[in-house]
Amino acid sequence: MSDPPDILKYFHEEPALLEPVTPDADPDARRRTDRSAPPEDPSVPLEDLLDTRDAYRGYLAGTNHADDQVGLTALRSPDVYVAPLVEALGRSWWGRGTAQHGVEALDQDSVRRVLRAPARTTVLVTAGAPVDSERITAVAGRERRRTVEALRALLDTAHIAFFPEPAHDGYDWSFFSATPMRDRLVTAFRDHPAPATRRFVLPYQNARSESKFYFDRWQLTDSPLPDYIEEV
Repeated sequence: MSDPPDILKYFHEEPALLEPVTPDADPDARRRTDRSAPPEDPSVPLEDLLDTRDAYRGYLAGTNHADDQVGLTALRSPDVYVAPLVEALGRSWWGRGTAQHGVEALDQDSVRRVLRAPARTTVLVTAGAPVDSERITAVAGRERRRTVEALRALLDTAHIAFFPEPAHDGYDWSFFSATPMRDRLVTAFRDHPAPATRRFVLPYQNARSESKFYFDRWQLTDSPLPDYIEEV
């Protein structure tokens, strides 16, 4: 019996409203019982509070059913996502933030290695020209909700910001852009056939529960796919 195919899932939210900045000392303060003391001047500029620019985000996840491993980087053929990402979303300059709070410029071979194995990488950025290191380190290795303003600033100059997300086995990738990405990435998937991998595209809003996120573990054989899931 042949091995089951790998599964790649691309969740998209286009547009995705980045949360406006709040004047809390801690962005999670409203959910905590032990609040830290507010700063001396807790005010936030009005233009920041009203800044509700849209962003566009995606999330790539995967399952290697043959080896019972869950995670995009656990797929047996990483090029099923590496090549489309580099082709559709990449620009002439790439850089990464490191776990030591540094920034490194990357050549194309290094970019592909990082996408396959992002250990010690906190953020991966592509742009038409080198991006200021401070804009990259401002979002590196921190909770996304705490870096909304910094992420906006980064996307003013960077084309895409990629973030490695720990999975059960290896990593997934989330990514943000100031411009739509879905159509470009889907076209790149179709331009790169992957006979040993099934690739699915669906809105993030339709995969918020655990059972819907892992639909490939039960829904591919037990019932027809809902209309919002597209196979490419």
